[in-house]
Amino acid sequence: MTIQTSGVHHIGLTVTNLDRSKQFYQELFGWKELGADPKMGYAFFTDGKTMITFWQQSQSAYDKAHAGLHHFALAVGSPDDLVRAEQVLRKKGVRIHYDRIVPAMEGAKEAELYFYDPDGIRIELFSAQGGEGKEAPVEHGPSCFLPD
Repeated sequence: MTIQTSGVHHIGLTVTNLDRSKQFYQELFGWKELGADPKMGYAFFTDGKTMITFWQQSQSAYDKAHAGLHHFALAVGSPDDLVRAEQVLRKKGVRIHYDRIVPAMEGAKEAELYFYDPDGIRIELFSAQGGEGKEAPVEHGPSCFLPD
């Protein structure tokens, strides 16, 4: 017997500074705040489909040496949306992994753009198209490998 699921309801991220994370995600994505309790250290945000909860519980930034979130991916509508996102990230001085839009892997039609939030949490923007002809950053593996 298996457990049947119907999608992701929300993602919970631990952060070091709730106000900074709220500002980063709201300014970057324009997400709506659904509720927050600064005293308890949490806030709920949504794009209308996905909900992310921020919990001010961490003492230090993301550390890939510990088990937990590797990255999370948000879908965009088109390759042009990825290009616009890259421009926005560069204008805001956000660190982009690979410093460019990449295919999902060698020869893939899908395109991805990886970057970091203020706590070093890795975020992927994903487009179902736009990877054709782009150089893969990881040989014989997915671009989400994210070597540092």
